[in-house]
Formats: sequence, C-alpha cells, structure tokens
Amino acid sequence: MLEWLAELSEEDKLSAIRRAFAEVAQSESGKIVFAAILNDLCFFRQAEMPEEQALNNYAKFLINHYFGEEAKYRVFEALLGRGQ
Repeated sequence: MLEWLAELSEEDKLSAIRRAFAEVAQSESGKIVFAAILNDLCFFRQAEMPEEQALNNYAKFLINHYFGEEAKYRVFEALLGRGQ
C-alpha cells in the first residue's frame, strides 16, 4: 500500500512523514488523536515509574522527530500566549 514510501531516500521519507503528521494535526480529529496518544505516553503529567519515563521520552522523540525540532518552541509559545 505504501510501497512508494519505502522507495524514497531516508531524507525524503522523513520529509513525507513530517508533512503527513502536520496535515493530520491540522484537523480536529487529528488533534484529538495526537492528544490521546501523547496522554497515553505520559506527556502531560509527571512520569513516576521507569516505564512511564520511557513512554514520556518516546513522546518527546515523536514530537521532535516528526513535527520537527522547532515544535517544542511552538508549544512553548502557545502555552505562553494562552495566559494573555
């Protein structure tokens, strides 16, 4: 089904995946899905157990790797803007 993706270079594959993540995240359903995934990965709460910390670390990897390194700055800016 996604044979074309396997034929891309690693750089082009990552670019295609990042575009897909961004497209999905722009929809209301996509936002709900990503929020549920990040919640399950202990992103929104303190990770107490080693297993939770591993999940939290993966959530951070997911955001940085697929949404881009600048994503954490956009999240930070959004949080700061909410208080106004």
